[in-house]
Amino acid sequence: MEIGYVVNQPIPRPKYQLPAAFGQQQETVVDLVVKTNDQTYNYNNLPAQQDVADSVSNGESLIVSDSRDAISSEIINLKQKSLDIANSRDYHLSMVEKYDKVLLEIHPELAEKQEQKQEMDTLKKQMDEMSKSIAALMEANKDLIAKLT
Repeated sequence: MEIGYVVNQPIPRPKYQLPAAFGQQQETVVDLVVKTNDQTYNYNNLPAQQDVADSVSNGESLIVSDSRDAISSEIINLKQKSLDIANSRDYHLSMVEKYDKVLLEIHPELAEKQEQKQEMDTLKKQMDEMSKSIAALMEANKDLIAKLT
């Protein structure tokens, strides 16, 4: 997250090139050049009539505001959303387990496949352990034969 500063004086222009309907105010946008960490970035078509504007430009998410209070409020809201998501992690993990159980009850063939996979994984582990044990026994036999000769 970075703070940038506008380096040009944007001139609002109509968002659409069509004339506005009678009595309707036409939405306006601005193109900004923002300086952050000695680099400049162009952000185009940002709403000109809002205190806070969200945009995805140049592949990055952007929040722009001309008011310190408005951007502070937006940041507090974003922080709260992130805290809510982080605090709900355990709940959602437990729900995933419950969903899996229900799916296994609804589809017994899934339970059977899962059991087969667990059995295969157990057999693979046992085979690996046996292979290591056999290799250790072979090495011990070589050492014993070498000592006897």
